[in-house]
Amino acid sequence: MDIGLYEPPSTPPRVSVSAVTAAYEDARSVVPSTVHRTVALSVRRGSEKTARLRLERLARVVMATDSRIAHPAAVWSADWSSMPVEAFEALDGGIRSAWSSPSTRNAMRDSVRAVVRESLNAGILTHDRATPLLNAVKPEKLPRDEEKQSRGHVPASRVREVFHELARDDSITARRDAALIALLVGAGLRRDEAASAMLDDLDADRETLVVTGKGGNVRSVPLAPGTRRAVKAWLNVRGDGPGPILAPLTKTKPREPIIGRRLSTDTVAQVVARRFGPGIAPHDLRRTFTGDLLDSGADLSTVAKVLGHTSTQTTAGYDRRGHAARRAAVEKLDVPFEDYGADD
Repeated sequence: MDIGLYEPPSTPPRVSVSAVTAAYEDARSVVPSTVHRTVALSVRRGSEKTARLRLERLARVVMATDSRIAHPAAVWSADWSSMPVEAFEALDGGIRSAWSSPSTRNAMRDSVRAVVRESLNAGILTHDRATPLLNAVKPEKLPRDEEKQSRGHVPASRVREVFHELARDDSITARRDAALIALLVGAGLRRDEAASAMLDDLDADRETLVVTGKGGNVRSVPLAPGTRRAVKAWLNVRGDGPGPILAPLTKTKPREPIIGRRLSTDTVAQVVARRFGPGIAPHDLRRTFTGDLLDSGADLSTVAKVLGHTSTQTTAGYDRRGHAARRAAVEKLDVPFEDYGADD
């Protein structure tokens, strides 16, 4: 695929859902037939949502850079490891001209960089070959938005209200939903991590949960006392049959857990919206958990490990403390300055 800044379209092109679906299914098959291995490797791991977004963004970036490439299939079937560094430089230029938001530009660059990273990990590219390709699509440094850190966090009073409402409901649905919310806001799990957590991932005392996160990374998450109580209360109803901790319930009454089946990520989002109200998403509870830990004095590195972040910069993006917290910390310092003539 020969890419250049060649008459880029006036607006970034769209990619149909059906095309992305077909490419996703082929890329995740044992032996892809239309998606090239370099692209397939970049979407093999992680959630389906991330994979679909990556495929869509790859196609849009190339088609927005070079109008001669009109079909996304040409992007996905190409051997990206054979493309010269000039092609990646052109892609970066196309990204800069097509998208005005720095965060959106970085998201587009990340999809391109993922192809290079996974090709490097698989031995398709050498370090000497991959380094200039990655440098050609370096992400921009984004200014820190102090006010943004306070958005997306759920007030502690609202969290208490929700748990209080659940405690007054004696239904099995309430017990399940309370355990789910406790794992999101009390252990910081992503929605997919909560849905896929298995009973065997809990230790014998139900105090620690082994979580498989993005990219297959495994971490051990200690559960807060309230989270442990919520999970145990649900397990008293669910039973100790093997399978996902959080099970869907039968539609007929009396409702019973369907052991062996996991919740869908859509159901997780629906539960959160139903209990907290429209506009609140599962990731808002993860942000709240992070903010609570940082407010309690936990250091950034420790919180990053609990969350499964590979970089503390990602964790810092959840920090809601802002300037006031930094000012309060500095006020505690003892600087033994003496003014001239103070003892005269």
